[in-house]
Amino acid sequence: MSTYLALTLDPLHIGAGGYRLGRVDNTIVRDAGTGLPKVPGSSLAGVIRCYAGWNLEQGQTSCDKGNCGHCPICAIFGYAAGDDKSRDDKEKQSHIGLLRFYDGHILAFPVRTMSGPVWVTCPSVLAARGFALDETPGNEELLVNFDVNKPAGVKESRLNLGWLYLPCRKLKKTDLGLKLGKAAALLRRFAVAPDWLFGEIVNSNLEVRTSVSIDPKTGSAQSGLLFTYEAIPAATLLAFDIEVDAYRCQEYSADAVRALLARSLRLCATLGMGGMVTRGFGRVEFLAEEGK
Repeated sequence: MSTYLALTLDPLHIGAGGYRLGRVDNTIVRDAGTGLPKVPGSSLAGVIRCYAGWNLEQGQTSCDKGNCGHCPICAIFGYAAGDDKSRDDKEKQSHIGLLRFYDGHILAFPVRTMSGPVWVTCPSVLAARGFALDETPGNEELLVNFDVNKPAGVKESRLNLGWLYLPCRKLKKTDLGLKLGKAAALLRRFAVAPDWLFGEIVNSNLEVRTSVSIDPKTGSAQSGLLFTYEAIPAATLLAFDIEVDAYRCQEYSADAVRALLARSLRLCATLGMGGMVTRGFGRVEFLAEEGK
């Protein structure tokens, strides 16, 4: 199992089917247990399958049907059984792919504060990804890895996160252990919030945009077709688990599959994923592979 860290370069919209939630018409997918936004593994799998077809080595080709059963893409990503009687026996069978994609979750979320942008996380989110902290915040407290200026006459340092205004103290170990590569210069200010508050911080600071449908005949806005949609904001740090089933790799080695995966993941930084990609949404840059 490998964990890949990724940074959203644009707002990321993975739609939940268009049902309304409060003031938002088109909502994004959320985890059923925590209520936190997530990126379904199926969304990433579909995008990477498409990009992998463009990243095959010289001499290899991909089918245009998606389930021919003969090309490298079908072998690596799997295919569904077909009901076409003209197909051979192999094409009438289903095949499980060699790659397994799991849901991507928010690891650190950007929030605007009086001290500048801060990336907020919480102990349970870090622990789920194998990053354990020696300290934990109090029930209504933030742990930060940077100095927060105290206003005149105030005894304790406090930091605002949207509408919240919480006391904070400095972490003894300021390095969270995240391998951020070239993004380390950007993601250098972290705040660890208590677990119960993290979901509220994230959902209160999602990006919400408003759009209107355009009448193709007149080129102007259509009456009554104003709608809003939410997105995970740019500069959000995500974590994805992706596994290569090395025991089932026969025709294609595990190393070859990982190499194709790495080349395909790089295209997410230019071509994007999710909805609204033609409106400036969707680019995600994969930063590092944390482990196997």
